[in-house]
Amino acid sequence: MLIADIIFPEILKSSIFRSISVVIGIILIVYGIVLNAVAGKTLKRFAHFDVKSGINKPDKMIDIGIFSCMRHPAMFGSIFFSVGLAFLSGKIMAILWSGWVSFIALYFIMAVEEKETLDSFGDEYCAFLRRTKPFSFSISCLIKGIKVLKVAKNADKLDL
Repeated sequence: MLIADIIFPEILKSSIFRSISVVIGIILIVYGIVLNAVAGKTLKRFAHFDVKSGINKPDKMIDIGIFSCMRHPAMFGSIFFSVGLAFLSGKIMAILWSGWVSFIALYFIMAVEEKETLDSFGDEYCAFLRRTKPFSFSISCLIKGIKVLKVAKNADKLDL
């Protein structure tokens, strides 16, 4: 903290920095929560052959909704959430460290999780890797995910 205090003395003491940091933090936290929720609901609704309770490994691969434009929305949402908390704290060291923690999380996703998924779904996931980015900052991607969930919910109501 001492080094950051020497390099950024006025910025850290400024109420403007604190206010901007809080606003950015809240935006990132909300976006992260929504991204996580949409990804979780999409997996629960479409990635299993049978309805299951709790968190389970997917039985089938999906590429609809939010998964049509990014491979790891839940992990991306978790990263947004943690970086948002760092910004909310207003501490420059927390913000800097959150970047490193995010990098480690992204490495884990790319090195470990994608290999496991490739082992589970083989050629189908390999084709998905080629056509879909790991992450997307696009709000339209999130909206696409929400729309698919709304359509699925309305379809369930019609089945009753």
